[in-house]
Formats: sequence, C-alpha cells, structure tokens
Amino acid sequence: MTTTSSHHQITLERISREIEQLPLLPGVLFELMKCNPEDESFYDHMLALSQSDPPLATFILSYANSAAYNRAGRIDDLQAALSRVGSTTILELLLALSVAKVFIPHRDTQKAIWLHSLEVANISACVAKIIDTGVKPSTAYLCGLLHDIGRFVLFQLAPDALNDTDAKGWSSPTELVNVEQEVVGFNHAHVGYLTCKRLKLPAQVTNLIRYHHHYSAVRHPKVPQELKDSLLIVQFADDLSVMTEVHPEWKTWSHAELIQQIRQNCIHEAWGPQTLPIEEVAAQLPMLLQKAANSCKALGL
Repeated sequence: MTTTSSHHQITLERISREIEQLPLLPGVLFELMKCNPEDESFYDHMLALSQSDPPLATFILSYANSAAYNRAGRIDDLQAALSRVGSTTILELLLALSVAKVFIPHRDTQKAIWLHSLEVANISACVAKIIDTGVKPSTAYLCGLLHDIGRFVLFQLAPDALNDTDAKGWSSPTELVNVEQEVVGFNHAHVGYLTCKRLKLPAQVTNLIRYHHHYSAVRHPKVPQELKDSLLIVQFADDLSVMTEVHPEWKTWSHAELIQQIRQNCIHEAWGPQTLPIEEVAAQLPMLLQKAANSCKALGL
C-alpha cells in the first residue's frame, strides 16, 4: 500500500473500486461526439438535443444573452441563440458542460485543473484547425478537455492525493507524472484510462488519455496515425498551458521571445521531426486562454 501522507492512504485498487461508483456521463455527450459543426444539419441536431433537455436549453439561452453576445439585444428563441453563439463555440461549451455535470470542482486546486483542461482543449482545437491531419477540431477539443480526467477523478474520490502531489511541487507535465508516481504510487493517466473504460468512452479518446504522457508514442510504428496526431496535438497543448501557468510573465514577452520559450519548453525530442504551427498558436495564445477563462465562468466552475 502506498502512503500519500501520514494521515491518508490511497491505493490504485481502492480507486478502481470507487470508479465503478462514479455516475455515467450524460447521454447528450455521446450525441455531441457525433456532431460536426461543419454539417448543414448541425443546427437542427443541436436544436433537437436542446429541446429535449431543458437545462441544456436554459444554458444556451443564458450564454447567448451573456455580456459577450448581447450587444444586439436580448433573445428568447433557442434557434436564434444557437445562431448567435456559433456552431463551434456551442459544441465546445456543451461538451464541457456535459463533463462538468459529473466532475464539479469545490476547491481552488480543483478549479485550476478545470481551467487547465479548458486551455488545453482550446489550444488543441486551434492546432487541429491549422495543421492538416485526420483529427477534427471538435475531437481535438474533447481529447484536450478530457486528457486529465484522471485528475478529475482524483479530486472527486481522493482529493488528499492531489494535495500531497501539489505540495511536492512540479513545473511540467512530465514532472507531474513523476511526482505522482513517487508520492501516490500511480499516475493520473492510469486512473484516466480506468475511468474511460467505466464511462465507455470511444477508443480514440481512451487511448489518448492512457498514453498522453508517452511522448515517444508519437512516432511508434505500431501506433495508429490518428492517435499519433492526437497525441502530438494534446501533448503540445498540455505543455503550452503549463508553461503559461509556470511563467505568468509570459504576457510581457515579445512575440519572438514567446516563440523561443515555446520551442524550449513545449517541444519534445521524443517526437522526432514535427511541423507544429508555433507562430500561429503564439499569435492566438492570449485569445485562446481568455476563451478558456470565459468558458469557466459560463460553466460556473
């Protein structure tokens, strides 16, 4: 048995048992996974989903009438609300809302994990839009959102494990995994994999979560190309989000210095030669992080 502190004990076996008691993700999440914001039928599908789920409809109307959107006046029509917010934003928000209904943060450290996950989701979607891979931006967003679902589970089932890990200190995703292994005896990627099995998430998402700290998997010959692409995108976004947290002074950096720091802190040799849109992402970074903060506020996190 691994001891997390002198007062608390936690084992992977116990976590595995308690994962079985977690509520399932709302069924609407699996419907949303099938949606493509580029499809002509997207708004009709969203309208049908929203009309069948009153809390969902209320959320959409509230967001459409928030300060960011209500310059044109208040609206009470669901179809108009969907059009006002836009297909991509509404899909991303509803994906996050579906997860937030299960993993509700109560402490500041838990809220910080949510903000990080939303930042990774937004950066991942941005990268997927720019580079030419088979990963849809909506899929990249979901993978980024859920990449740390193991940490979500730990803050639900064993918050002291998170406290002990954070008390030890870490400054990069790689260090986090090492600290977790040392302090707790297992890491959040393993917990995330067990959670995905319980929640019956698609294989692509499950494998992404399981291997999102395995940087050499990006060029492993037995890893499917779509998973390689997803891993590269999320790993890059993960490092970038953590870098901005560790270096809050990044906002004062010049564009050239930001690019240099991204190359230094967010690129792994284990990936081998890769083409990432570093300059484009650097230019959009303030907007992407602000969008994540706005989503946190809208979701009440």
